[in-house]
This record gives sequence, structure tokens and C-alpha cells, in this order.
Amino acid sequence: MNNYKSVSIFLIFISFISFFAGFYFDENSAGAGTHAGDFIHSWNNIQIYLNNDLSSSLNHENFYSGRTPLIYILHELFNPFLGSKIGYRRSVFLLSLLLPILFYFSLKQRFKKEDNILLFLISSTVLLSPYFRTSSYWGLEENYGLISLLLSFLFLNFFLENNKNSGYKIYFQIILLTFFSSCCLYFDYKLAIVPIICFFKIIFSKKLVKHKIFSVFCYFVFSLPCIYIIILWGGLVQERVAQGRGFGEEFNYSHIGYSSTMICFYLMPLLFFKGEKLLSLVKNFFLDKKNYYLISLFFVYFFFLSNNLLFSEEALLERGYLHGGSIFFDEPISIGKGYIHKLSIILFNDEFFRTIFTYLSFFFSWLVILIYLNRNFKDLSIVSYFFVISILLFPTLQEYFDPVIILLAFTFFNTKLILNYKNSIVLFLYLAIFLITTNIYYSNLIN
Repeated sequence: MNNYKSVSIFLIFISFISFFAGFYFDENSAGAGTHAGDFIHSWNNIQIYLNNDLSSSLNHENFYSGRTPLIYILHELFNPFLGSKIGYRRSVFLLSLLLPILFYFSLKQRFKKEDNILLFLISSTVLLSPYFRTSSYWGLEENYGLISLLLSFLFLNFFLENNKNSGYKIYFQIILLTFFSSCCLYFDYKLAIVPIICFFKIIFSKKLVKHKIFSVFCYFVFSLPCIYIIILWGGLVQERVAQGRGFGEEFNYSHIGYSSTMICFYLMPLLFFKGEKLLSLVKNFFLDKKNYYLISLFFVYFFFLSNNLLFSEEALLERGYLHGGSIFFDEPISIGKGYIHKLSIILFNDEFFRTIFTYLSFFFSWLVILIYLNRNFKDLSIVSYFFVISILLFPTLQEYFDPVIILLAFTFFNTKLILNYKNSIVLFLYLAIFLITTNIYYSNLIN
């Protein structure tokens, strides 16, 4: 045990050192970094809110974001470091350090009896997320929703564990809970699942009816700015943004398969946290005949999709999934669809083998998800939510799941997890290898 603790302390140290080093060396591990990447849009949005009044900024023709402008309003009001690009980037970087801290307190809330070093080790894994790191380094928008997610979890538990039904404290908890869970939606539309979970947790709790009514009232009040934005813009995003990022314009059924590979990627190392040997876990899953009905859903999906899945270069170019050139081969590189799609293009030049590899990946991922969830209705509902929004979104990106799935698994998911140093170190190394791989991939791609 002492050896595991020593290794864990070393890994925690490495995670923080690498996080600071990544900022110093302008790391771009998710592909959206650098001064020529999405930072252009974030910095331009900051300038809009600095140089215009609120009314003009809200409907400014040059504003570009797939989210509400709340974070830019907050920056304009409270961030004193917006005078330069590096000042803005540093402020976002330091603010992003809240995530591993809040993750630790969230773990402490759920796993009260576990060793602090063990919880610090798990919380430090978020520092290995390529998408969290890139957003932290380049002033992007993703991390604010993640911070709100963890704050929502903490205040939800404070509220549910409060045994006193009178006094101002419980109402203050409700206000903070409904506020931060609502912020999840404002900071990132795909995180609408968080206020939904919190709402149903409140409604089906044993709290007094007056507390539930007050919660509904708070959610209504906090929804009003979003309703106003939708009316002002004529939708969730401005029209010029909607033209580049489709939402609900058509159904992208292939995204279910690609989303399953991305969700599987983050659930797979968590199989070691199930408190059962992996072989026994798999064996018990296949011995239960009820699971075969869920497995059969994949084959229904396979037959539906087999004539519609796009793999050819021409089809992908037409749909907008490909652009630019690649150092790996003389054909365009892919946008979206996650690591499996990129891996299929790297491994196979032949479209037939690429298709087979992708379908097999879909099936394997579906099995891993089913084994992990083990017919847990609540967790299955959360995963289904991500499948549904992936159908509506174009393109579907891995950043939609990293590190969201891991954060949800350790907080809002119902699935029981058994923590120990061995499986936590495995999780850390698994994510560290992924980070190294993404850095190599995007470094080669750019150079």
C-alpha cells in the first residue's frame, strides 16, 4: 500500500507539472488551440463585449459561438486581465484550476471514507484531458460548463443531506443548486442533462413540497435569460453560427455509432472500478439472457445504417467532415467522429476495410457500454441523452465527451464504483497515454 501511495503522489505531481508545462509551451493537444485556432473566436467575442454595450453585443454580427454569451458577459464584468491576449489566457488558465479542486471535493462527497491521496489521484486525471487542457490554455469556452457541473453535484448533495426543513440555509442551497445547474446549460447546451438530473432529484426527494415549489420557481427565473436569447437570435445560436454547426437540421444516425466509441473510450478503464474481475464481469453479462435483447439493438442499428454510412472521401467532403491535408496520407483529414474515425483513416487506405473496422468498433463499444451500465436505468438514460443529441448535432466531436463522461461517472451516475490505488493508477496511465498520443497526432498534423 505504501508503494502505491508513493507512486500516486508522484503521478499527482507529474499531472500538475505537465499541466503548467503545457501552458508554457503552448500545447495544442485537442487540435483547436494555437493563436490561429478557436482562440480567434474567443478573443474576438471578448473584444465585442469590451467595446460595445450589452444590447449591441448580444446581437453583434461578428459574435461567433455555439453557446450563450454568458461567459463573455462575466469576463467583461469581473475579469481585470482582458487588456492583452496573454492576460486573458492566463486568467482562464488559473480559473480552470478550479476543476481538479472541485473534482476532489465531489469525490470526497461521494466516497467519504476513502483516502485523500487516492481521491487526489483520481481528481488529477482531469488534468490529462486534451480538451480540458486546450480550453484552459487558449481561453476557450468548454471548462466553465465542467466547473458548473461539479458545483451542481456538490450543492445537490448539500441540499439532499440537509436534514433541517426550516431556516434560510436550505433556501440558499436551493438557489445555488438551481443557479449552477442552470449555468451548465448557459455555458454548454449539451450539459442540459445536469439541470434535468438535478430537477428530478429535487422533485422525487423527501423534501417538503414548499422547497420543491421554490426550486421550480428558481429554475423558471434562471431560464428567462435563455428564453430571451432564443427569441432574440431566433434559435439556440445566431444564424451565421447555425450555418456552420447544424443542430436538428437533419438526423445524423451514424453519430450514434461514433458516439458509442467515444463514450466507451472513457467507460472502459472504469470497468476496473466495478469491484469484480474483468473476466467475471464479461462472463456474467453474457450469462444473463436479458442482455441479449440489448445486444440485438446493435444489429437493428447495423442493418438500418449499413446503406447510409458515409466513408468515401467524396461523400465526407460533401458533408463537410474533411478538410486540409495530412502527413499520414495524401488525402484530406477528418473533422469530428472521434478517435476511431481518425484511426480508421490512418490504418486503412481501402474504404472496405475502413468500414469493417468502424462497424466492429461500434459493436465492441456497444458491448462495453452495456457491460458497464449493467441495465442501470438512470445511467442508461444519461447515456441515451448523449446519443440523442449526437444525432442532432453536426459535427459530433470527441470534446463533447472528454472529460464529461468521466466526471459524470464519478458524480451523477448511479453505478457503484469501488476505488483503490491499483485501478486509479490504471485510469491515470490510460488517460496519460491518450494525452501523449493526441499531442503527437496534432503536432505531426500541424508540422
